[in-house]
Amino acid sequence: MKSGDARTWQAAAVTCSVLLLAASIGAFAVDLGSARPDPVAYEDTVKLGLAAETEQMAEHTGASIPRVEVFYSQYHYVVGYTGVGQAISALEDPGREQQFGYPLAVYTSDYAGRSARCVEDGTLVTTTNPDWVSVTEAHFVVGSDAQVAGDPVVVPFSTPSDAAAFADGCGGRVVDWETLRRDPPAVTGATGVKSRVDDRRTSADRRVDTAQSLLDREVSVVVGRDAPTIQAAVEAAPPNTTVLVPGGRYEEHVVVNRSLTLRGPGARLSGGGTGTVIHVRADDVAVTGFAIGGVGNATRATNGSVEGSSDWDAQIQRGYGGGDAAVAATNVSRLYVRNVTIDTPSNGVLLRRVPGAVVDDVAVNGSAEWLDGFMGVIAMNEAVVVQDSRITGGRDGVYLHRAPGTVIRNNTFLEQRFGVHLMYTSETLVADNVARGQEASGVVVMTRPSRNAIVGNDVRHANGGIFVGGSHSYVADNVAVDTDRGMVAYATQTTFEGNVLYGNQVGFAASTVVPSNRVVANDFVANDRHATAGPGPLRIFTHDGRGNYWEGAYDSSFDGGATLDRAYSPTDPLDRRLHRTDAAVALSSAPTVQGLRALRGTTPGFRKASIVDTAPLARPANPELLASARNETTTGAGV
Repeated sequence: MKSGDARTWQAAAVTCSVLLLAASIGAFAVDLGSARPDPVAYEDTVKLGLAAETEQMAEHTGASIPRVEVFYSQYHYVVGYTGVGQAISALEDPGREQQFGYPLAVYTSDYAGRSARCVEDGTLVTTTNPDWVSVTEAHFVVGSDAQVAGDPVVVPFSTPSDAAAFADGCGGRVVDWETLRRDPPAVTGATGVKSRVDDRRTSADRRVDTAQSLLDREVSVVVGRDAPTIQAAVEAAPPNTTVLVPGGRYEEHVVVNRSLTLRGPGARLSGGGTGTVIHVRADDVAVTGFAIGGVGNATRATNGSVEGSSDWDAQIQRGYGGGDAAVAATNVSRLYVRNVTIDTPSNGVLLRRVPGAVVDDVAVNGSAEWLDGFMGVIAMNEAVVVQDSRITGGRDGVYLHRAPGTVIRNNTFLEQRFGVHLMYTSETLVADNVARGQEASGVVVMTRPSRNAIVGNDVRHANGGIFVGGSHSYVADNVAVDTDRGMVAYATQTTFEGNVLYGNQVGFAASTVVPSNRVVANDFVANDRHATAGPGPLRIFTHDGRGNYWEGAYDSSFDGGATLDRAYSPTDPLDRRLHRTDAAVALSSAPTVQGLRALRGTTPGFRKASIVDTAPLARPANPELLASARNETTTGAGV
């Protein structure tokens, strides 16, 4: 860079430093006054807490959800928490004051005079919606039978008599705010999700073992010898036996209405371009060894017969769960689809309310243009295991709707809109998958679910990498290479650790208004911009004195320790160029810039829409994963 350019950079840096220093002084000088702000409607808050589906189902069933809203001294928005425990956890967070300032006022739902009670299953209901009461004036019933979506809740009241009456009817005891803060209710967090990743793998192993036992049935009917067609063989076979379909071409639609195994090594089955080819209507069915084509091209129900649990759910069921498929099953248990090759203009495998389903070692070839096709595997209303499969083309590789507990692992997704697409689905494990060439992103989690684990996935050469919404999830050990945005955090109260963001236009986009995520031990290398932030207060990407590795953050002042001796901000106009511009490295040691850095992270709300790592790592946290990101021949499973 020319010397004149360097001087221009230095002048700009000094000017920026003066302006930001003045802004920080102004932040201290705000006169907050003595008046406590009045509560606002919960709809007007920035919300943290329950999954969207849980809130919708609570509204549909008439359940009431206790809430808290907090006015912070250095935050423009009122923050709403679903559940008293969630609010206490946030208020006790060590980084809260640094990011939001101190709480000016905290209000909670007031159930006094609302005839609050627990119905038979413990659901909390009222005659009218609760009002607000300051938490310091409230009386809280803890340990009662009251619950929302199966989780216990703390129920607040403005009067001790109403609290005592509720405890008499629903159980529990009455405590004040300070007692509750000293002994807060347990809340589900990302740490708990991390600890259960291995349990989810083990649970999936058990489901697969159970499904594989369906392949051990003895052969009772052979097509062509004992019956002229596959359908005739199904109708002739005794339950819990195998129908053997020898190699050859078969053109028919098959309805499996009893517990059987269809084994078709070398058999090619076509539906002639209409409808679903194999429709399963019995429990304990296995389909293995077939090549299936001639699937109809309908992607939604045409007769209005698909129903859901509510109006919004019925629309999704009809629009996504009623189309044609190579293999489809509804309202049955324990379906095993293994070693099947599918060519389809619509769905590959479609599952609605099929507990115990496993899709294993399946190849699905969808439409070349994603807008023309649909889902490789679609599961609705029950958990499924999808593993060791390869899905090419179509709209989404795996699409889930209200399928909590699903495990998607060791698959390869090529050239769809989304590789994995979660809707209203919590407690899912998406692990060790490979995604390439997606028009939108390799993995996307939408509609505010909770407690998902996204681990060990490898996404490259796609428009987007891994986009995570919802809350209380665990996103770790993933690789995103050569995307527009490697990782996008729409999520709240979620841990992002051990990920490698390499060669992306933006490595990590912090898109939530409320910064509540833990971002630590990630490696940011060769990105055009390592990280960006949306509106909101300062985001601190450090936990327990340890931050992330940022290519370019190293300088000559480094003393050889595990972390650098100064903060790093990937959103700072100077720092974000350290890995790209020599002049930026020189300017980083200027006294004015050093003084500005000393202020980073010390002032609540300082540097809006900014990210600061107060303890950047001196060396990559994940060297082996980083080496795989650099090496294009290391691609993971199946590519």
